[in-house]
Amino acid sequence: MNTLPKPFSLNVIEALSLPTFIQVAHNLVAAKFDLMKFTPAKHILDTALANGQLRAGGHIVESSSGTFALALSILCSLYDLRLSLVTGPTSEIVRWRLENLGADLHTVRASNNCEGGIQQARLKVLAELRSLNPDSFWPRQYTNPLNSLSYRPVAERALATQPKIDAIVGTVGSGGSLFGFASVLQRENPALEVIAVDHNRSVIFGAQAKRISKMCRETFEQVLAMGAGIPMGNVNFEICDEVHWVPVPKMVQKVHDFHRRTGMLVGPSSGAALAVAEWRASQDSSQNVLTILPDHGVRYVETMFNPGWLNNWNEELIQDWGGPRDVVSLEEVSEGWCRYQWGRRRYRDVAGSDPAPRPAGYNP
Repeated sequence: MNTLPKPFSLNVIEALSLPTFIQVAHNLVAAKFDLMKFTPAKHILDTALANGQLRAGGHIVESSSGTFALALSILCSLYDLRLSLVTGPTSEIVRWRLENLGADLHTVRASNNCEGGIQQARLKVLAELRSLNPDSFWPRQYTNPLNSLSYRPVAERALATQPKIDAIVGTVGSGGSLFGFASVLQRENPALEVIAVDHNRSVIFGAQAKRISKMCRETFEQVLAMGAGIPMGNVNFEICDEVHWVPVPKMVQKVHDFHRRTGMLVGPSSGAALAVAEWRASQDSSQNVLTILPDHGVRYVETMFNPGWLNNWNEELIQDWGGPRDVVSLEEVSEGWCRYQWGRRRYRDVAGSDPAPRPAGYNP
């Protein structure tokens, strides 16, 4: 059974589990999380503790460098569990938080040109750790269906806030949040438009961009909590209506704009979601749009909120994208803001093959 030995644990868990719903525009509501991955991390651990896959004082191993890693670290501290994390390069503040919470870090700093980039390299290290610790529990955030299922109560809260939702916009990392929300909202409105937002170097939706901007290329692992070099099992392609690929400069511009308007610090994934959601809301003022803001900006104080770092990207940050460019094939995705009508089709029916890791040596 899951016992919480610390008297303040329940309050901490409640504060981290639920988003704040913010009215961004008259027809746009944002579900703003401080730590969105806390929701699936808690659900996965609680289920494992309840069914005996994980025992009191047990050992957890996972691959994550971002919010899922931080969520697991907080929960393992509260639940008195041991945690080993396989990470990529992390900012100093993220590394300090993970270690301060007691996580044992195994950092993979380069992909060695393997398929799927650094995420695939991390999974190889994870497999080695699991073989050395056969009694450990692996949450499997990328493929565990509990990831998506964990968002159902939050989606139901969203419906209580705004009963009529015509479109949902969300960035895609593991796939859990957007498609977890959408599966609930589509029960109430089968015509709900599901809009996925991705990075134009990501493999998730099969984009084959032959050219991306220098900022997108060089900051892919540095600032992003979205996109991937390997397929994600929780992506439900058959309920997805369209995909937007948003360049990093646009994400940063939108994050800074949101801070000027609200004083709230959010990360680049939130900036990407906001850019697309505001554009979608502006297309039809009679339709209500919900977007998901998954991350707090604190982990980006060394990058997106650092004047020195920003000065390195002045030339790219002055570019402007008023809206997306429509593309009719995955091969047309490029360095700009692109939109593709996915049409609730299977991945194979769109891309002509099954999802696969990014080929070795991909460097547009």
